[in-house]
Amino acid sequence: MSLTANVFLVIIKIAAGVASGSVSVLAEGVQSSVDVVASALILVTVRVAAAPPDTEHPYGHGKAEHLASLAQMLLILGTVAYLMSAAWHRWLHPSMPRLDWGIAALVVAIATNILVSGHLMRVSKETGSQALAAEATHLRSDMLSCVGVLIGLVLVWITGQPRVDPAVAGIMTVVITITAIKLLRDSVRPLLDESLPSAEEARVREVLDSDPRVLGYHRLRTRRAGSNRLMDLHLLLDDDLSFREAHAITEDVEGEIRRVLPNVDVIVHAEPFHEEQLHQREHHPGQVIEGPGHTERRRGARQ
Repeated sequence: MSLTANVFLVIIKIAAGVASGSVSVLAEGVQSSVDVVASALILVTVRVAAAPPDTEHPYGHGKAEHLASLAQMLLILGTVAYLMSAAWHRWLHPSMPRLDWGIAALVVAIATNILVSGHLMRVSKETGSQALAAEATHLRSDMLSCVGVLIGLVLVWITGQPRVDPAVAGIMTVVITITAIKLLRDSVRPLLDESLPSAEEARVREVLDSDPRVLGYHRLRTRRAGSNRLMDLHLLLDDDLSFREAHAITEDVEGEIRRVLPNVDVIVHAEPFHEEQLHQREHHPGQVIEGPGHTERRRGARQ
């Protein structure tokens, strides 16, 4: 859907930019041509990321989404130099653009971006797809830049000053750059195995703290790979439980975590509570055991 919309926008923006002589509208068309490449990349990547784990990729292919988002933002940043060059040239050699074609194309582009970005954002929230979220945000930034260019053309018409057009194009490139850098940062974080957001980890801790059979836990580690979440932790249970009983509790905990946090691959390692406390005091005094009723949970640095 996004790829089709961007092809459509490229055609109308570049045609309107050439017909009107507006460098800001033409710049929008060039930006959308890069969007076509980026959308095609996202289309392929989402399919790759959805492939099940295999022998060579036991954790799945989810990080392909982050690589695609990274490539998309680099493509966008690569267009900024061209847009600034075109705006500077028109500033030095101003000419009055024809406004009707440019305004009509921008109105159509804004309406298209609103519809497509809204749909992509809904799907990204349902699936947890980083690539689709980046694409939706990108389309929304494109919509805002279209609004800015549209305002610029209206100001050209009101003031009769042709230099307003390249000035708006220059401002647009700054907005594009800021948006791309922000998305670039968001794409790099999962590649560095950054933890899940604190709100998501809090939901996991709430599950653990609310189960009376869980006497404590530690070594909670989380990360994201595309739309998938990966998590492992050590669960402290009563020392006198049988192996079968301990296994049943860990299965219950894993199931509850999957219920409150979709698309999560969680591994729980069960340990005897008192034996692990003794082990921690003797060998790892700085580590923290969390959980209800545990008096030493605040001591040391969290792991």
